[in-house]
Amino acid sequence: MYALKNSKIFTSEAVIENQILLIEGNKISKIISEENLDPDIQVIDLKGFNIAPSFIDIQIYGGGGSLYNSKTTEETIRNTYLEIRRQGTTHFQITLSSVPLNKMLEAIEVTKNYLKNGGKGLAGLHLEGPFFSFPKRGAHVAEFIRKPTDEELKTIIQACEDLPTYMTIAPEEFTDEQLEMLLESEIIIAAGHSSATYQQAKNAFKRGIKRITHLFNAMSQLQGREPGLVGAAYNSEVWASIIPDGIHVDFASIQISKKMMGKRLFIITDAVTDDTSGDYKFVHAGTHYTDTKGTLSGSALTMIQGVKNCVEKVEISLEESLRMASTYPAEVLNLEHRLGKIKPDYQANMIIFDDDFVVKGIVEEGCLEWF
Repeated sequence: MYALKNSKIFTSEAVIENQILLIEGNKISKIISEENLDPDIQVIDLKGFNIAPSFIDIQIYGGGGSLYNSKTTEETIRNTYLEIRRQGTTHFQITLSSVPLNKMLEAIEVTKNYLKNGGKGLAGLHLEGPFFSFPKRGAHVAEFIRKPTDEELKTIIQACEDLPTYMTIAPEEFTDEQLEMLLESEIIIAAGHSSATYQQAKNAFKRGIKRITHLFNAMSQLQGREPGLVGAAYNSEVWASIIPDGIHVDFASIQISKKMMGKRLFIITDAVTDDTSGDYKFVHAGTHYTDTKGTLSGSALTMIQGVKNCVEKVEISLEESLRMASTYPAEVLNLEHRLGKIKPDYQANMIIFDDDFVVKGIVEEGCLEWF
């Protein structure tokens, strides 16, 4: 057991100052006053920095120059983890863009092996596609976009057994029976890259889809006579991720969405990395990435920058912005019983940062590391 003192503690449920945070093993023990601290316990001074639950990124495609689509290896997952943990993200879903079935099965197997081999940080696999509305494919390779078949869905579902899997689909491309097949599986389903009408989207929510991928991007928009998927997101109880880089979505649109959706809106990075070795080629364009044709195709965002943007550009409180990067993603992935809060018996995964949003260190599974 050891103690952390001299910090502002953002627990997710409260902001606490002048208290001591106790860590025992890989879990949070309790928060106590200094006078109740056992004098034999090691005390570490956090130098007045902030401490909050570490971040969870549901959508990131690779890191360290390795894109999971191009280099589908355990090393790519590990490189991604090593890169993002220095920015306060200790859990993530490695994301695979639309590919043929054999490539999907390869990625599923590699992801399973990473977890079996004790790989750190991985919350699961995000299969983004390939069952999209063709006009809303965005930067996904056109030849890989296709209609679902019963046989392919059964193969994917069977391959994903015992692997935490998240899948983005265009629900209007599915028959009722196919959608039911997915929803009855263990795969978490999100709507995205979709041309769904408002009614089609609402019907999908009624059937059991409770999540939307990158609100506004690659989907039917809110209009007066047809509210589309965006309008359905507003007028529902579903979760929606959003990319707060000011490029994928205007900050004013995020502000409006937050007022409409409250806690149902959460942060992802949608981040890619410099890699032109495969079918997906991402070119760094300063503040974002494009494909070789110049189409916006991924962000250069980090989760800590997303939090900072929400505070400074969208005028969301720091407490709520932190929840958008930790507490809410934990709920979306059904991990809310152990991640996303500083609370007794929760996993001791936390970010330490200063008032300028510079990450100074992390606590990961109880181990403190300064940067």
